[in-house]
Amino acid sequence: MFILQPMRYTLLVLSPPDGGSSARQALEFAKALRRGEHDIACVFFYDAGALTALAGCEPSADEENLRGAWQAIGEAGNIPLIVCVASAQRFGIGDGRDLKDRCLPGFAIAGLGEFIEASSNSDRLMTFGDST
Repeated sequence: MFILQPMRYTLLVLSPPDGGSSARQALEFAKALRRGEHDIACVFFYDAGALTALAGCEPSADEENLRGAWQAIGEAGNIPLIVCVASAQRFGIGDGRDLKDRCLPGFAIAGLGEFIEASSNSDRLMTFGDST
């Protein structure tokens, strides 16, 4: 009899919440992992994915609030939502001094070292990004 053991995942999100389908796919994948009792080491928002953490952005009335959904899954599952500091600076989220003030609650600012550590302690790394 084959029994599937829970695995530990790190998710890498490269796309902004309002661009393309991969940001939504990443969120749905995270939800499926939680339902399957898998562990998520962290969700790392890199490149344009860093815009997911930007406070003050509201989705239009006909769009799902992916930012809020990430906050909810992070809180419910005690999952670190980490935003790359260099990406945050590149996309204008902050200049280093006010990064934490411009990020939504539940998101943390960190460097690539956090991503490397999480992915090295995971069974799988899943990357979500729309091709251009």
